[in-house]
Amino acid sequence: MVPLRDRASDGRVNPRGIPCLYMATNDATAVSEVRPAIGAYVTVAGMKSLRELKLIDCSVLTERQFIYFKEPERMEMEKAVWSDIDRAFSAPTDRSVDTAEYAPTQILAELFRSLGYGGVAYKSSFGEDGYNVAIFNVDDFEVGWCRLFQVKDITHKIEQQPD
Repeated sequence: MVPLRDRASDGRVNPRGIPCLYMATNDATAVSEVRPAIGAYVTVAGMKSLRELKLIDCSVLTERQFIYFKEPERMEMEKAVWSDIDRAFSAPTDRSVDTAEYAPTQILAELFRSLGYGGVAYKSSFGEDGYNVAIFNVDDFEVGWCRLFQVKDITHKIEQQPD
């Protein structure tokens, strides 16, 4: 449930060797984020915070897509940037992705950490109502309970792309 300190792999928020606790706001999102096969068993834990944390919420503008034909006003530009930041954290990758693709979000996460934030929240790309939370210090949480789930079905929505 909590990443091993000596075996932390690269992630959206953390570089290799620096553990980060990735959580989701509901069971279905947590299971989807690990991309299990049908029939696989997945353990989901309820985590308990040991102290009050300040999180940066990048998900506030997830539904917006911005296209401008002239230079936007400062507030519109800020909205577009935060929307793009959320999409960068949320974008799914496969296991074969070059870990260098994580560098932009890892740099942002390190900036957020340096500004005193305890973690970052962002929209999950799996499901309509799921969110992810990445906590910088794994010692800020402990396991409250565990449940075992078996994956019974996986649904994908597909769309053919133009030639």
